Amino acid sequence: WEEKSSSIDLSKWASQAAGSLNPCMEVGKLPFITRIAQFRYTLNRSRNKKDFSKFEDFFFQWIFWYAILRNEMYFQRTIRKKVECRGVGLHTGKTVYLSLSPALENTGVVFVRKDMDGFEVKALLANYGKANYATCLEKDGVRINTAEHLLAALYALGVDNIRVEMDGDEIPIMDGSSIPFVHLIHEAGLQEQNEPRLYLVISRPISVEEEEDKRVSIYPCGEYRVTYAIDFEHPILGYQELTASLWGVQAFTEKIAPARTFTLERDIASLRKAGLVKGGSLDNAVVISKNGILNESLRFQDEFVRHKILDLTGDLSLIGRPIKGHVIAYRAGHDLHARLAMKIMDEKKSWYFSRWIPN
Repeated sequence: WEEKSSSIDLSKWASQAAGSLNPCMEVGKLPFITRIAQFRYTLNRSRNKKDFSKFEDFFFQWIFWYAILRNEMYFQRTIRKKVECRGVGLHTGKTVYLSLSPALENTGVVFVRKDMDGFEVKALLANYGKANYATCLEKDGVRINTAEHLLAALYALGVDNIRVEMDGDEIPIMDGSSIPFVHLIHEAGLQEQNEPRLYLVISRPISVEEEEDKRVSIYPCGEYRVTYAIDFEHPILGYQELTASLWGVQAFTEKIAPARTFTLERDIASLRKAGLVKGGSLDNAVVISKNGILNESLRFQDEFVRHKILDLTGDLSLIGRPIKGHVIAYRAGHDLHARLAMKIMDEKKSWYFSRWIPN
């Protein structure tokens, strides 16, 4: 490092270093990191000394990596360019065109129905609509159905502001997971913006329960963490439990995003009779018979509970802010997830807004 020319492009070097930490992150010029790096280089040359002490090395490395982390977590982000895809709606069975476009600071996630004269629906709890087996948004009778997989990807990858245009009322199911949307966001790239991001920090426990021993709670925690358990009276599903720290792109992309939605084979006839799962197939869902799964294989041994964490993440994104809290759920579902989100917003003494502060 010290032997390089003083004309080294420190901004480019810092951006490459940051990119090695998180390949989805577009860091830009990183002026704060550049100043730190230039200061270290100048100080070392002025001392005519090749190596720093262990303390100095630790100190500057800590500031350098903290600056990168601060850059990723501190500011709002959008995507760099427009990207698009097509797919089939799980419940409608209709082909839907969908595009993601950059948006200005403080815009949030906005769905735009191109087939309804550009009618806009924000991804917020105020627009939460009732639906069976999926997350729905509704405003003035205009609906956005099956939004949870896309919302989970946007939330986990730290996309604060984006416009989602579509020519139908249902988000494409793709392969039944969030991973196609993760790839789409990677293709678009991430762009840091000038406004700081506000986090919703849980300070007191909040819980909701249903009959049949179904419950979900959130507790104070310095990151977004989930502990989820499912318990089905079925030999293939049975009891599964997983705790996942989802603070960052890599954790979600590797642990949660590939997990697909699932259903029992015995329920398909009744679902179709109710006008649902018209677009469902083995290409976009795991189907479980009484003897095993009808698909070739699972992506994880505990893929079912992982998908529940994916759904939870998409549902909680309707709060409109990234959360610092530990969610613990047992036999929950979309409705219970939404009830927790609503109770969080109601109990304003149990949380506060804060800019990014490292733990």
